[in-house]
Amino acid sequence: MINAKVVILEPENAGNVGAIARAMKNFALEELVLVNPKFENMFEAELRAMHGIDILRNMRIVNTLKEAVSDADFIVGTTAKVGMNYNVLRTVITPEVLVERLANINGKIALLFGRESSGLSNEELEKADIIVTIPTSNYSALNVSHAAAIIFYEIYKNQAQRRKGAPRASSRLEKEKALEYFQLILADIKYPSFKYHIAERVFHNVISRAFISGREIYTLIGVLRRIHSFLTSKNK
Repeated sequence: MINAKVVILEPENAGNVGAIARAMKNFALEELVLVNPKFENMFEAELRAMHGIDILRNMRIVNTLKEAVSDADFIVGTTAKVGMNYNVLRTVITPEVLVERLANINGKIALLFGRESSGLSNEELEKADIIVTIPTSNYSALNVSHAAAIIFYEIYKNQAQRRKGAPRASSRLEKEKALEYFQLILADIKYPSFKYHIAERVFHNVISRAFISGREIYTLIGVLRRIHSFLTSKNK
């Protein structure tokens, strides 16, 4: 089964947490992390969890999103708010596309769900490598437990098609190193400062959605390092 954990940011309804635990049990996911939950009593969660009660009893509660995803190589954010073409932050994929991308990944994946009332903020979505939305008809916002169950199902359904012997996925540290060199190159070419953030986000999106392998990221880092060295020597 896929090496993934479910992270719920500041859940407001214990019943929804229980329903998500139940769906996790249905689709062979075991690790649940709550970030700063806004309820105290787990009674309703336990009622809704049914046979997923063991997931609740083994879940972790942490104070920050950073702590919750610290061991993840890939972070999948979820949103009901889809941006226009110019909004690179809210450029999204569907669950079907997600599972195709995850098929060749051996790293740890965090599936991140937001608050029932407001979802994930732009700042929180910044931490995601890819962002998923579920197409709907009229009212776009699904209940978080329903959205989670759909994504869990799509992932589970496609596990049988997962290719054996997949190459090692690039780690978060490797992707961060590639981004560091990209940032240095932006400085080398005196890229307009007010465009820095968009350029960085686009680069981040490209290498994240591609799910590049360890060998590919190693080659990319080497190329970026040589470009930076060349530009540095030329600018002296």
